[in-house]
Amino acid sequence: MSIAKTDTFTVVQPSAALGDPHVLSDIRDRRSIIDSVYDALVRRSDDGSFSPWLATQWQTDATCRQWRFELRAGVHFHDGTQLRADDVLASLQRALSEDLPGELGTQGVLRSYLQSADIYTTGPLALAIDSDAPVADLLDLLVDIPIVPTHALAGLPDAAVGSGPYQLARAEPGYVELTAFAAHWAGVPPAGRLIWRAESDAERRQQLVQTGQADLAVEPPRHLAAAGSPALLSQDSFLCVIFLFNLFDGPCRDVRVRQALNHAIDLSAIIADPSIMAGAAQPLAGPLAPSHPGADRDVLPYAFDPERARTLLREAGFANGLTLNIDLPARFPDESIALANKLATYFAAVGVHAHLRIHQDRPGYSHLVRTKKTGDLCCFDSSPASAWRVFREKLDSRHQGPWWQGFDNQRLNQLIDQAAAQAEEEARHVLQQQAFRIVHDEAPWLFLYAPQNLWFQGPAAAGWQPSIEGRVRVV
Repeated sequence: MSIAKTDTFTVVQPSAALGDPHVLSDIRDRRSIIDSVYDALVRRSDDGSFSPWLATQWQTDATCRQWRFELRAGVHFHDGTQLRADDVLASLQRALSEDLPGELGTQGVLRSYLQSADIYTTGPLALAIDSDAPVADLLDLLVDIPIVPTHALAGLPDAAVGSGPYQLARAEPGYVELTAFAAHWAGVPPAGRLIWRAESDAERRQQLVQTGQADLAVEPPRHLAAAGSPALLSQDSFLCVIFLFNLFDGPCRDVRVRQALNHAIDLSAIIADPSIMAGAAQPLAGPLAPSHPGADRDVLPYAFDPERARTLLREAGFANGLTLNIDLPARFPDESIALANKLATYFAAVGVHAHLRIHQDRPGYSHLVRTKKTGDLCCFDSSPASAWRVFREKLDSRHQGPWWQGFDNQRLNQLIDQAAAQAEEEARHVLQQQAFRIVHDEAPWLFLYAPQNLWFQGPAAAGWQPSIEGRVRVV
């Protein structure tokens, strides 16, 4: 459900910036605004399946290498021009370009999937993608590639021309104002003006809604979840907050050390801690959130067992303890410092001293992780809705993606390939569940939690629901 018709609808969130639509970003604040201005070929539905958007239909061959798309006729961009297959081709090429930067370590992620693909038009409203490798989850990539008219690409990001339900009226630091696009192919959106305001303080975001200065607050204070506020809307997320173990050198190369550290922590207490999640999260048993299709829900999180942790450390040769260097960013996730201090307390109880190294420069921290220059552990949050992408980008030793930290399991690599070539969704999930169990047992990560997405609603937001990815769409 969406909102009722209104002159103005205001969303207050931690950040508000439109930016370049083709710069890959996991930041939901930015993706929400992009989704308002631009349309993609497909959109993820509430049940996790893919819905036609600018593409009305598609098909793939048995090998998941050849994809064909039919485009929607009569779609207008904000400048009045009509959608053609050439626009889709040019937008995909730009999003996959080597010259396009990424955000927070995402440089080249999309290109790594399709850099050798042949993308071409087959008609005025038809497009083909021929990949040299199977890519069963191609639609997951296309969800986040907005389509821009070819002639407007050179003006990005300042001249934002899309075909989405809202068009850009004004943008300045911390403020984006959009107006309804009456010619949108899906109909006139409900808000005449859609305003996005940045407010870094969660308490202040809630207050802005309570005082009528905003209609919807993204990520209000987490303690509201425990209080059961009727104005609070919560949703399980795909986000996984974890620590990546360094498997290139150091003590974490030993699986017993990794398992020990997972046993050393009390996940329930960590999640309940008011300075961390205040109860608004689910524990992780592996590399996927419980809401991920492909997560094996029969596999339980590591039990809090300090004695087992000490035994494993003794077996690994660390009966007298050890010191671990742990890198973490000051934000994204914003609770990282409180979380790391909590972990250090648990580690100390089993004879492990944690030396915390906090990085204020978030892009610089991402580069540190990407270039494999962290200490024994590093804090990270992983968010693709596609289970296959999680495995491939972070755990596949052949691709050695930006967040891969040395894990090498040939059986896992085989399962990733089999899933990539499996067009049938349920069969693909079975393969991913097998991969999930391998990663659980080998523990290349310190498995922590999947935060809940939270919103605080004012009266005008009654009936509104987020997208399955946790994005704000006012349509």
